[in-house]
Amino acid sequence: MKSRTFVELAERVRNLPPYLFAAIDRMKQDALAKGVDLIDLSIGDPDIPTPGHIVNAMKRAVEKPDNHRYPSYEGMLTYREAVADWYRKRFRVALDPRTEVLSLIGSKEGIGHIPWPS
Repeated sequence: MKSRTFVELAERVRNLPPYLFAAIDRMKQDALAKGVDLIDLSIGDPDIPTPGHIVNAMKRAVEKPDNHRYPSYEGMLTYREAVADWYRKRFRVALDPRTEVLSLIGSKEGIGHIPWPS
């Protein structure tokens, strides 16, 4: 049998609470297994079809060769500019799209990036 090398985790990592949605999902599965009639509000999964005009716009976008590549790590500048513009209109907050807006794949990734220097 091969020996295993384990990495000792820092105390701050050992003390992290369990991921909230994983815990909620376990509770949901337990309730369903017991036959509970459950209304699931845990993650916001849509329960109605995506409107047709959105589906059609997505189809057209997928057909464009420019959209067949991954963007840079920071995300497309035009997207980041649109985000900064939305924040300016919605919250009256000025953001520099080059240094203060980052495109992420999800909230966990964003939270994980908080302590990293830019």
